[in-house]
Amino acid sequence: MAQYADEFIDRLHLVWGPGFLSPGGPEEVAEVTRGLDLKDAQVLDIGCGTGGPSIALARDMGAHVLGIDIEPQLLDRARALAQDAGVAHRVDFRQVTPGPLPFEDNSFDVVFSKDALIHIPDKQALYAQIRRVLKPGGALAASDWLSGENADEDEAFQHYLSVVPLDYNMATAKQTADVMLEAGFERVETRDRNAWYAEMSPHEVARIEGPLRDQIIEVSDTETYEKWLAIRRALSAAAQSGGLRPTHLRGYNPQGS
Repeated sequence: MAQYADEFIDRLHLVWGPGFLSPGGPEEVAEVTRGLDLKDAQVLDIGCGTGGPSIALARDMGAHVLGIDIEPQLLDRARALAQDAGVAHRVDFRQVTPGPLPFEDNSFDVVFSKDALIHIPDKQALYAQIRRVLKPGGALAASDWLSGENADEDEAFQHYLSVVPLDYNMATAKQTADVMLEAGFERVETRDRNAWYAEMSPHEVARIEGPLRDQIIEVSDTETYEKWLAIRRALSAAAQSGGLRPTHLRGYNPQGS
């Protein structure tokens, strides 16, 4: 069953812009990849969704991007948006199935992901596969939704998990860094973005409550709107409490590997 139905995609695009299923837009893509030279780089975008990040990587940074996802309706949207943005010659989108990445070893200069790794339960296998497809010296640059060290005792965070309808598999920053190191990455960094999102999320809620209300109801219905508003309020509260911690991840495949 698809986690991202068409009307859900429409709701997310209303809040975060065409092609984006999570906050931050092209500016956040630039933050995740800060310090990397992506001009003509071969980039794999894992969980590319409706293509906004892939398009930004190609249009703003000059990368050649292959975006992958498991849901075909997301990729249909991504292809149309890439065509509209004039970067279809630099971006390709491909449907994959869960499991090992269907690419040869040492295929990509950079593996990118924006807020999608949360959906993948086996983090050990995930990071081993990412390192396998990276060229020697290549980088993983990603953002993901992580949990705080005391998330099990955080009432706001636990409430959010109880109401969100998506399938999430969350880890702490330390757990994530440890798994990346075990997979063979070096120079592993995690950069906490909780303060940024804790400040932003109440404004998102206010837009959903106010100027976006009628548009969201138009693409869904009033009952769906009310349920989703409750979820967005719960997410904001989890960010405020510190249980939900958006985080940037960086690691490098060793030279000569």
